[in-house]
Amino acid sequence: MTEIVAEISGNHGGSLYNALRLIRAAADIEVDAVKFQCFEPGRLAVRRSGNQEVLRLADVAGDRIDAIVALTDLYRRTHTPKPWFPELVRQATDCGLRWFSSVFDPDDVAFLETLDCPRYKISAFEMLDWDIIKAVRETGKPIVLSVRPIEGVTILQATDYNGGIAPLGLSAHGPIIPYRKGPMVEWHLKLEDIETPDSAFSLTPEQMREMVHAIKKPALLGRA
Repeated sequence: MTEIVAEISGNHGGSLYNALRLIRAAADIEVDAVKFQCFEPGRLAVRRSGNQEVLRLADVAGDRIDAIVALTDLYRRTHTPKPWFPELVRQATDCGLRWFSSVFDPDDVAFLETLDCPRYKISAFEMLDWDIIKAVRETGKPIVLSVRPIEGVTILQATDYNGGIAPLGLSAHGPIIPYRKGPMVEWHLKLEDIETPDSAFSLTPEQMREMVHAIKKPALLGRA
């Protein structure tokens, strides 16, 4: 059975209230889990300032200092503050959703261990960052690893919540219905009344509801 994940990302627009709304919306459209992003803007900007693929996607030019400043500004606008996480976890649990988080620095892992994060995701940009991989491996928790982006989706190598290796899954950017027999499908979820840097590649609750039905109830849409 496909696990469907709603990526909360920075679509809260800097508001804890909106982040809680996103989790509730995810539960209402019957996804299985929500995923958060845990990072500190300045530290992530420094770590990624030499990654040409990141700079291209973020449309950043100039020297390394310029890149750090531009990326820090971007990540501040998509940042989920660490003090929010206990409330986010509580909301997910109350809504009957599993949760996990992307991490971008060993300090992120250390923080999330205080909340007993059940699973970690490592993005495609950090897939070769041994410091982060080592920190996650030392927790003994399952890992979801983004491998490479192709045609609007990112290939995922996942382990389940018990640590068993699963076949490849997909993280979709935009209204793409991936191969529905995979173990995991992930979409970014946005609120219709909030614009963020992630909005362009995110789905509204109604758009995601259609995707969920296409996977869980394909006969309803004539896609059996």
